[in-house]
Amino acid sequence: MKAQDILDALSTSDIVQEMVVIVLVEEPGKQALRAKASLKKGYVLCVTEAFVKDFRSYSDHVQKNEKKVRRWDNAPHWPEVKTFPHHIHLKSERDVRKCPEIFIEDALEKIKVIIEIEGEQ
Repeated sequence: MKAQDILDALSTSDIVQEMVVIVLVEEPGKQALRAKASLKKGYVLCVTEAFVKDFRSYSDHVQKNEKKVRRWDNAPHWPEVKTFPHHIHLKSERDVRKCPEIFIEDALEKIKVIIEIEGEQ
């Protein structure tokens, strides 16, 4: 996946209302992206991705009213998690669970479900 693929996924998602690219680096052998998307019902998604050769670093953080809802990332901070380094943070920084590697399309689908569930409450 490349930075442009992420931007395409964000710009075509039906839950994204507005998107701002904060950083975009596209060089031979290196790409980096930081973007912020305003979503339906007041949610905000912050996307950070970096690609260098065969390594991908990612963090997809969704919040509402300045409160963390979820963050999927692969920072190597939780070696005890079964899916290390991939994991998810639920509501608090210490509430870490196993989670397979995800891509932006996966995060958008999971966030869409969260938004739909909120609408049912």
